[in-house]
Amino acid sequence: MKHILSKQVAEEAGITEPQAEKAVEAMVGYLKTRIPKETAAEIQNLFLADNE
Repeated sequence: MKHILSKQVAEEAGITEPQAEKAVEAMVGYLKTRIPKETAAEIQNLFLADNE
């Protein structure tokens, strides 16, 4: 999932995939500080795990 999201961010933002991966990681980090811990763990597993 991370790869798919990073690729889409890279295409839409006109940046490289490594830059997009950092952006995705930053977004997940931000969300983790704003939502309940249980939900944050699910989001982290969904977006940062490499289990496409």
